[in-house]
Amino acid sequence: MFTIRPKFFDSPWFVMEPGNWHLLPGAPEDVVKEFEEYQAAAAETLNSPEE
Repeated sequence: MFTIRPKFFDSPWFVMEPGNWHLLPGAPEDVVKEFEEYQAAAAETLNSPEE
């Protein structure tokens, strides 16, 4: 699983609502990129069969 806290967690653009993590409109491109990569990796981890 993830061990490093992503930088976007501390961004004023990030909203951590339970079950509804999202970025506010107008978030900088680097924040959007990191957030989308994190979400994709999390989804892949959750959807992969356990070994």
